[in-house]
Amino acid sequence: MGVITLKINNHTLELTDDKYTESFSAVDSLSTSEAGTTLRAVTRTGIPSLSVSYKCDGAEKAKLDAFNRASSISCKRWDEETAQEITWACFMSNYSADLLVETPTDRFYKVSFKLNDLET
Repeated sequence: MGVITLKINNHTLELTDDKYTESFSAVDSLSTSEAGTTLRAVTRTGIPSLSVSYKCDGAEKAKLDAFNRASSISCKRWDEETAQEITWACFMSNYSADLLVETPTDRFYKVSFKLNDLET
């Protein structure tokens, strides 16, 4: 399998051996009728979110730090349904960075974050 790419504000992350988990949710409401039947009203389905775990150097971490502080970011991700790259307005949450190794010239991190849809 090839390299999975994710673009955040036109900055490409190459997620070759890293974790990339896509999930979908829905906006709905549940209520119970007088007869005891559960009624579900679906407002929106297919709301995407991505969980990413990624290894990077200090320079890449600095860019991710900035994306985490932004109120919104633009991502480009592959959509299996349309077989195209789509642009997606989202925000970053649950951002963490763990130092893996420090060399005399650089530091390397394992970062993880979640990208959430802005339109929920």
